[in-house]
Amino acid sequence: MPTLTVFFHWSGLLSNPFDNKPGYQTMRFDWSELFDELKREGQFGSDAQLADSLGLTRAQISAWRNGKSDLGILTKIKILDALGHDTLRTSLSSLLPEKNREAQAAQHARLLARIDRVRSGAAVASVEPEDSPHSAAAMNDLLTELPRDELKRIEPHLSWVTLPLGHVVYESGDHLSHVYLPTTAIISMLYVMENGSSAEIAVVGRDGLLGVALFMGGETMPNRAIVQSAGEAFRLSGKVVKDEFARGGALQRLFLRYTQALITQMAQTAVCNRHHSIAQQFCRWLLLSLDRLDSHNVRMTQELIADMLGVRRASVTETAKRLQEEGIIRYSRGLIEVVDRNALERRVCECYMVVKKESDRLLLAK
Repeated sequence: MPTLTVFFHWSGLLSNPFDNKPGYQTMRFDWSELFDELKREGQFGSDAQLADSLGLTRAQISAWRNGKSDLGILTKIKILDALGHDTLRTSLSSLLPEKNREAQAAQHARLLARIDRVRSGAAVASVEPEDSPHSAAAMNDLLTELPRDELKRIEPHLSWVTLPLGHVVYESGDHLSHVYLPTTAIISMLYVMENGSSAEIAVVGRDGLLGVALFMGGETMPNRAIVQSAGEAFRLSGKVVKDEFARGGALQRLFLRYTQALITQMAQTAVCNRHHSIAQQFCRWLLLSLDRLDSHNVRMTQELIADMLGVRRASVTETAKRLQEEGIIRYSRGLIEVVDRNALERRVCECYMVVKKESDRLLLAK
């Protein structure tokens, strides 16, 4: 691939096979400078936030900053592409790994959309106009359903946050200062026992919000909230939520309908945990997670899944192994890929459809 070969020369990775030939110019980049430029362009608050958008871990970016490792060719092309070298788009697509190509392509598209928002003069925290090509992917479903005038009132108070996997958003008893409206992240609500054991009571994604107690008369979080799937969310101050809720408009009605759907999910989860097998609980958890993602993949360790379901890790391992042998999922290094969703739905208990139907009835109602 000539284009990619020239890029390698540009990046200073390989010697240039076109040296001393007309029409080619030697270019070298300072990757620390370019990384920092992209961080400024995208209004990222830290190296870790940009690392998440580039598909890197905090440990990887720290090792690179300390001179212990290289960014890698794929990451360098992502940086250049985001900074405007769109002639590299074909090379980028060809280098994405086959295993999680769809997820990485979507992740890079979100990075490009973020840069576009900033360059157009909109703060990263703001909600995009209705005619924006990125609005459907970037928005939370509750925000999407708000009338434009109500959305405009809260828009200046929305802040865009990155939520890494395993991050504890609230502990039980914490003061509720904000509500979180996920866009690409999934947040799990866990009940934690005195002995340290836990079980998931509900999952919140782009369909809803975290912090319903705030506008239902409470001031504290009744349970732990932990990020189940890394991504992004809008954060809205509690005062703004209370003031807007008190107006009695569409936001109030929409938030109350979501609260009813959440209560149904919590109740059905309790029934499922008591009466259904671990395999059925696992399938319910996986389907509810997929419904809140634009992907057939869920990145999650078996240990964390066990914590969510309140079961032993060995039970999760056995369940995942059985589903993989049946060709329903593929599981490797913390990545669950659903190969046959129809088969997965046949294996799940009734609880999944009870939750889904009630959520659709309440939140899709006009």
